Formats: sequence, C-alpha cells, structure tokens
Amino acid sequence: MFTTPRLIAIALCAALNFSIGSIVFLLKLPIYLDSIGLILCALLLAPDRKTGLVCAWLSGALSTTLSFLILNPFILWFEMTDVAIVLVSVLLTARFHQTFRARPLPTGRFAAAVIICGIVTGIVSAIVSAPVVAYLFGGVTGSGSAFVVAFFLKIGRQLLEAALLSGLTAEPIDKTLQVLLAALLYRATPADFIAMLHAPDAAPRKAA
Repeated sequence: MFTTPRLIAIALCAALNFSIGSIVFLLKLPIYLDSIGLILCALLLAPDRKTGLVCAWLSGALSTTLSFLILNPFILWFEMTDVAIVLVSVLLTARFHQTFRARPLPTGRFAAAVIICGIVTGIVSAIVSAPVVAYLFGGVTGSGSAFVVAFFLKIGRQLLEAALLSGLTAEPIDKTLQVLLAALLYRATPADFIAMLHAPDAAPRKAA
C-alpha cells in the first residue's frame, strides 16, 4: 500500500495542511484551511477508497501532530473532526474526481460539485467539533472561530448551541474554499504522478 509516490503524497499533503493552517491560526481568522491536503490526498487516490482513506488520514494525523507540537495545543483534540473530513472526502468528494480533472473545464458541474462537497463537509465538521469546542474548551480554542462563539453567547445562546451555530456559520464556507483549492490542485497535478500513485507495489519477488 505504501509505495514511494504515496508516501511522498502523504508528506506533501501534510505539509500543505500544516503550512496554510498555521498561517490562518496565527492570523486568528474565523476559518481554518487546515484540511486542504487531506482532501487533495483523497482525490489523488480516487477511486481507490481503502488506500485513499488510509493515506488521507495519515496526512491529516501527521499535520495535526506537527501543529500540536509546534503551534496549536488545541488541535489534537479535534482528531475526530479530521476522521470525519476524511470519510466525507473519500466517500463523497472523491466521487467527483473525473469532474475535477475534465478538460475542458465543465464550469457548472465543477462549481456544483465543489459547493455540494464543501457544504456537506462543513456541516459534518461543525457537528463533530461542537461538543469538543463547548465541553473541553468552553468555546475558546485560540482560533478566530472563538469570536463567532462569543457572539452567539452574547445574544443569549447556550454554550453547546453557540459552538454548533458558530460551526454551521463558518465551516461550510471554510470547507467549500478547501474543496475548491484541493480540486484546483488536483486538476493541476501531472497525470504521470497520479498514475504512479495508482501503480502497484514494485518490490521484486524472491526467487524460489
């Protein structure tokens, strides 16, 4: 399963998650942009769901660990959110891999696929993340989304409801942007590299 091209893809996707996610975290923006590589990894390995699931999760786990150790002490607690994003990416977003690669660009189908996948991913992420935001961190996670939670608390919402509404407000926008960027990167990936990702293991067999 773990051929050299796939290991390279996992590392590159993890670096993409970590670098962009760290910039957004430091700027305290009310979005995340820390799962682009994870979604991209699922697309690169489509339609092989099993391999896509494992490689996408590993790219997310690696970037989450790096971010936890270097920058963001809150992020490790959202590992289940990463798992949820992996599942949606492999089971839904990766289904549109041909649309995202089609030439010429099918603008309408491309946009519809990005919006559908982004909204579904965002809703799932918001639902999975809300209890963690509310009960483990009291709505304060160090990211820009904490300001959105504070807004809903100020207008009288309960903590869990405020965390969920904050997620449902920001996550669909955030995940739609992430799916769009991942789809564009996937579209720009050389066909030769994608072919190598799908090539079987080339380890030589021992002579009998």
